[in-house]
Amino acid sequence: MQIRHVARGGRADCKSGPPGIDCAFPHRAARNPNNKTTAPGETTSDPVTALGTRTVQQLTQLPLILGAALLGGLLVGRLNIPGGVIIGSMLAVIALKTLSSLNLELPGNWPFLIEVAVGATVGMSFSPAILPELKHYLVPILTSALLLILLGGFLAVVFSKFWGIDLTTAFISTSPGAMTAMTGMAGGLKVDIFLVLTFHVIRVVLVILLAPALMRLCRALL
Repeated sequence: MQIRHVARGGRADCKSGPPGIDCAFPHRAARNPNNKTTAPGETTSDPVTALGTRTVQQLTQLPLILGAALLGGLLVGRLNIPGGVIIGSMLAVIALKTLSSLNLELPGNWPFLIEVAVGATVGMSFSPAILPELKHYLVPILTSALLLILLGGFLAVVFSKFWGIDLTTAFISTSPGAMTAMTGMAGGLKVDIFLVLTFHVIRVVLVILLAPALMRLCRALL
């Protein structure tokens, strides 16, 4: 760094050197080596402050998001269709994000809360009374589950290779399971929840539409 001293006032005039260095008082830069200057009109951003502001914004928006989801779930749930509450909540939040100018976000720990809620729901469905029946039907249960998982894995590889879907997203989308459990797992794995839910919603709708006709056909053949 080249410094040209000016006699008047004892200040140094920097001929060349890093921007933001006071040549008359170089010790200031040494005391604060991380000193950063900003251009006119530019403000420095503190990561801690930015993170706190974002968290407060997410918590402030949470009642709005949950309110829209609750309203949509109640309305579509009245139709008595499988997964109606989830579908209604999803559509209501999509409409809110589309119509609102806000940058809506859920808190970062939201997937953890979803997994806890799904785990509690599945756990509450267990009853010791089903253990004797479980032993009797263990072979067909395991056989059907393994075959469906293998088929889902094969389809996931095909969808990933030819349609470019993320492999984990494709596997959760094609795996057998309740819609609530699969979407909860998707939230925990941080994959495309919307795509996973779309797969399972269409699967449930097709089962409802086609199952009666297929059952009648099977009875006729047997």
